This record gives sequence, structure tokens and C-alpha cells, in this order.
Amino acid sequence: MSISTALSNAVSGLAAMSRAAELSSNNVANALTEGYSRRIGPLSAHVLDGHGHGVQMDLPLRVTDPRAVADRRRADAAEGEAAALDEGLARLARAYGDPGEAGSLADRALAFEAALGLARDTPESTNARAGLLDAAKSLAERLNRISTENQRLRMAADAAIARQVETVNTALQSIESINQEIRVRNATGREVAALEDERQKLVDQVNRIIPIRTASRQDGAIALYTGGGAVLVDGPAATLGFTATGVITADMTVGSGALSQLTIDGNPVTVGQGGGPVDGGTLGAAFALRDVTGPASNARIDALAADLMQRFEAVDTDGTGAGLFTDAGSPYNAATQDGLAGRIAINAAADPDQGGALYRLRDGLSATAPGIAGDDTLLTAMTDAFTAQNPAPAGTGVSGALSGADLAGAVAAIAGHEAGTGADRAAYWSGRLFAMREAELAVSGVDTDQEMQRLLQIETSYAANAKVIETVDFLLKRLMEI
Repeated sequence: MSISTALSNAVSGLAAMSRAAELSSNNVANALTEGYSRRIGPLSAHVLDGHGHGVQMDLPLRVTDPRAVADRRRADAAEGEAAALDEGLARLARAYGDPGEAGSLADRALAFEAALGLARDTPESTNARAGLLDAAKSLAERLNRISTENQRLRMAADAAIARQVETVNTALQSIESINQEIRVRNATGREVAALEDERQKLVDQVNRIIPIRTASRQDGAIALYTGGGAVLVDGPAATLGFTATGVITADMTVGSGALSQLTIDGNPVTVGQGGGPVDGGTLGAAFALRDVTGPASNARIDALAADLMQRFEAVDTDGTGAGLFTDAGSPYNAATQDGLAGRIAINAAADPDQGGALYRLRDGLSATAPGIAGDDTLLTAMTDAFTAQNPAPAGTGVSGALSGADLAGAVAAIAGHEAGTGADRAAYWSGRLFAMREAELAVSGVDTDQEMQRLLQIETSYAANAKVIETVDFLLKRLMEI
């Protein structure tokens, strides 16, 4: 080996170790950077004309485990869906209130039942009738509040869909651009690790909204597909379409054309029903809350309001056929049951605040003057109507025969049970996601202890190559002295 070759080899070693130190220091600096994958610089012998000419470092590579990444992404999408559903279900449960909680639906129904009993037992008491009116108003107001919260939940979900669609479209466009840049860099032999990190963060962002699968292409680009097979990126990026709805009422559905559905490149896609091509992430959860959970809660509370109205219309009505509880002043009409809980109100004939009179609770809604003070006939009939064990309406989701108060408690219990199930599911996927992240980090994350050991090895190798240069320098000087 010539002296010049020895010098060249040593210089290549110094260059390789300098680059290795740069990589290792970059790893340490990004040890806590989310989405950063550890870099390695593969070393290989530099061969020229069949002879070794030192060492060279190939382009840096990101350390990843595709299976660990895929497992983490599946857990991330499922956790996002579960968390979004949990939040929505908990919101509905709070609107109903917990059993035994003061002011809850069940509590107000029981308070109304107690007020009926007191008014029946003391028909001559104006205070008892005033208490009955207040209890009836309180029950109706709680139904109004639950109905309002149902619509607010659906509107919030609709707005969330619009935001997520915009986020996905922006991310898909960025992924398309990064794919193109990676193709160019690979073709010219330039480093792409940083771009791959950035692309992975964008893919992860999309994946939490819509679960995705990736497919690698030979030029370094990737294709993105939804779990159900819809193409999001394969060359050009797809475009998701959605039109937000400002105000949503109980009768508005996708089927009626009142609400927007999702489109991919103009093609309609069913979301939120389970098993669709883009279900499984936060977008599917938002559609489920808007189109499934919210309407189901509407149906239950509207059926409860209808049951309440019909119980009292069977006992006493005013001249229009309306009973103690009305549909914004009108009698019950099955054709307009959608949204009934939001409109249910006390008959103005019995409410002094609306020009009515308390004696009509005892003497009849159509009474024109106070009757016998001790007559409990109507109040007894009203109490019996509310406490009667009637078959639960189908729309409530409850089976069996129940009193009015028990039916209200059972409907509220459904919301509480769904919220509990949602919380359990969210907790499970949160734990699962944590485990999957740890498994991924074990492969692609930065271990600073290992990097410190690596730096010591680099230091030793650098010093050895420097010693070779020092030796070559000594030999050259010795020759010059001859």
C-alpha cells in the first residue's frame, strides 16, 4: 500500500466518523421530538478498480418497523374514535343527569309524581297546585334541555366533520408534494430521511381521522388507502367533499337531504354506520354522533314526551284537545313527533304566568270558574294516569310496562349506560395505544445511552484515523530528511 493510499484511507475514515458524529448528535438532539425516527449511517468499503480505497458512509436511513407502525396506527385511529364517541356520549348523559342527582330527568319525574300525590291529597290547597305546576314546568324544561343538547351535539359533530375534512385535504396535498420531492431526491442520490419523517407525521394525522393503509412505491413515494380500500393518495391526492350545516333540527337527516354526506372525488361515501370505507377514526365518530347517536337520543326523548302528553290527554283536555302537557300549545300529533321534547310545554290554561288559573289543575282545563275546593276527582285521575304501568313506547328503547316516572328513569339510564360503555372503550384503547407507542419507540426511538456509547466508538475510530495521518506525516518528513 502506498503512502498516498494510506493517507486517502485515513481521510475517508475521518470524513465517515465526522458524518457519524453528526448523525448521532442529531439523534440525541431529537430524542424527545415527536415523530422523529432514529437515523443510522451504514458504512461500506469504498472500492475503486477492484481495490479498497477507505470507507464511505451511505445515505442515512430511518430506523422503523413497518409492523409496529401499522399496529400503532390502528390503535391510534381506534383510540381517536373511542375518545370522540366517549365525549359525545358523556355530554348526552350529563343532559339527562345521573339517577338520584338533583334536577336530573329521573329526579324531576319523581318530583312531579310526588307533587301530583300532594295535590290529590290536598285539593283545596293553592300552594299544592302551585307546586304541581312548578314540578310540571320543571319536567318539561328538562325535556326541552335534553332535546336542545341533542341538537347542539349534532351541530358540533357536523362542524367537526367540516374541520376534519379540511385537515385531511390539506394533509393529502402535502403528502402528494412530499412524494414528488422524495422521488426527485432519490433520483439524484440525496438524503430523504427528514422528508420521510415529515410525511409520516402527515400520514399519522390523516390516520387518526380516517384509518389508512400505506403501500410503498419503488421511487420512494407511498400510496394511501383507507381501511375500506378507498384511494386517498396514489400519485394525485384525492379530494374529500363536505358541506357544513349551520343549524340542525331533530327532523334533519342525510336521508332527507337536509344534511351533507361525505364524498371522495365527488363520489358519495356512507360514514358513521360502521363498516364503511372511512369508518374507524374521529371522522367516523363525528358522523356517528350526528347521524346515529344524536337521532337515537332524539327518538327516545321524543317518545317519552309523547307518552307524557298522551297520559294526561286521556284524562283531561281543553277545548283544542290538548292536555296538561302540549306541543307548543297544540295537542299530540304523531305526525309531528320529531323534536317534540324540544317543544313540550305546560298548557297555558293552567299557568297563571300565561293568563291561566291554578284552579284548572283541579277543576279541568276547560273550567271557567273554580269548582268545589275539596274535589279530588281530576287530580286523582291525573295521578293514576302518571303512575299507571303502561307499555313503554317503542321509540324509547325500553321494554315492559312502566309508570311515567319509571319510564323517564329508564330512558335516562340508557344514556348513562351508553356513556359508561363509551368510557370503558375509550380507556381500553387509550391503554392499547400507549402500549403500541412504546413498542414503536423501542425500535425507532432514540436511546441516549446507546448514542453516548456510539459517540465513544466514533471518538476512538476518529483518533485511530488521525493517528494514521500522523504516522504518514512522520514518514513523509523522514523521506524529506534523506
